[in-house]
Amino acid sequence: MSTTDTTLNDFSQVQQQLAAYIRNPDSAPPPTGVEPRRLKVYRELFFNNVKGFLDTAFPVLKTLYSEQNWTALARQFFSNYACHSPYFLHIAEQFATFLQDYQPTAADPPFLAELAHYEWAELYIATLTSEQQLPALSQAELASDALSSTRLQLSELAMLCAYQYPVQQICVDFQPAEPTQPVFFLLYRNSEHEVKFVQLNQATLLLLNTLAEQPGLTFNALIQALSPQLPGLTEQQLQQGALPLLQDLAGKGAICGYSA
Repeated sequence: MSTTDTTLNDFSQVQQQLAAYIRNPDSAPPPTGVEPRRLKVYRELFFNNVKGFLDTAFPVLKTLYSEQNWTALARQFFSNYACHSPYFLHIAEQFATFLQDYQPTAADPPFLAELAHYEWAELYIATLTSEQQLPALSQAELASDALSSTRLQLSELAMLCAYQYPVQQICVDFQPAEPTQPVFFLLYRNSEHEVKFVQLNQATLLLLNTLAEQPGLTFNALIQALSPQLPGLTEQQLQQGALPLLQDLAGKGAICGYSA
């Protein structure tokens, strides 16, 4: 091994030691030869940056904690979760993922993971960059007779979500202790770049999920694909219920013309 290779290996080892110490100084020794005062500055700088991202991305969730408990939760994430990206949006996503396997304590609300996912989803839709602007449907294409031949697609700036808690209502004054009836949402970004949500029932969730899984279906094909999942309704009943919903969502930009 050359002197250069040895130097690079030594530097890499110091980097790994520094990263481990910054994450959790109680379980990792500091790298040798680095002044403790400087290490503390680095440790607090990195943590405060991450915590600042969490404060911004999860404003409702943060209000449900004391400052001490919120900081403790942020430190657990900072110390234990292997983040793979330094970008603000990715840190928010990774925090929501971290909470999926997190074991709540007495200081944590039971809806912790669901509320975090809902807040992340709003942020994600608000900041998502569509690689290709899907074509909006014209008034002519939204007519009931035209929809039979118009291929449809859920907007790239939309997301379907399902929760056990009414996450859209949670605040300091409303914190349910037990799950209620499941709630379903379509989150989407409109032409004014505002994130909106539409609460769905089980039938409309199935309708939009079918379209999400099979983009390019016409209205008639969508009804035919949905019909076996709702045997209590005839195709005519499904058409009567689905048509105004699709027209409304298409008018808002949540459903677009299909682009292969």
